[in-house]
Amino acid sequence: MDAATCQMCGRLFMKQSRSPYCPSCSDVDFQNFLKVRDFIREPANKQTTIGALVEATGVSELDITRYIHEGRLIIKDNPALAISCVRCGQPTNEGKICSNCQRDMQKELSSLQESLTKQSSTRAYRLD
Repeated sequence: MDAATCQMCGRLFMKQSRSPYCPSCSDVDFQNFLKVRDFIREPANKQTTIGALVEATGVSELDITRYIHEGRLIIKDNPALAISCVRCGQPTNEGKICSNCQRDMQKELSSLQESLTKQSSTRAYRLD
C-alpha cells in the first residue's frame, strides 16, 4: 500500500485501490454516482441535459462527465448527455472514445501486430 493525497479533500490516506479518493470521499463519490444513475434511469428524465442533471442532483458537471469517461455511467438512451470523443470530437455516450474510433484503433493495432509478427519471423543471419 502506498500513501496518497485525496484529490477531493486533500487528506493523506493509504491507497488500497485505484481510486484517487480517501475512503470517506470515495463513499461520497459513490453516493453522487448513484444519485445521477437513478435520476437518468427514470423514464421522465430520458431527455435531460447535463445542466438539468447538475441542477437536479447537485453533482458537478465534471463528476458526471468523469462517470461517463470511466464507463460507469452509460447513457445510450439519452443523446442529450452525449460527450465528445477525445480522438475525433464526435458525440459519444459511453467512455472517452466513440465506437468508430474504437474500431479504427483496433484495426490499426491489428495491422501493427501483423507487421511486428512478419518482422520477427524474417530473420537475417550473417556468415563471416
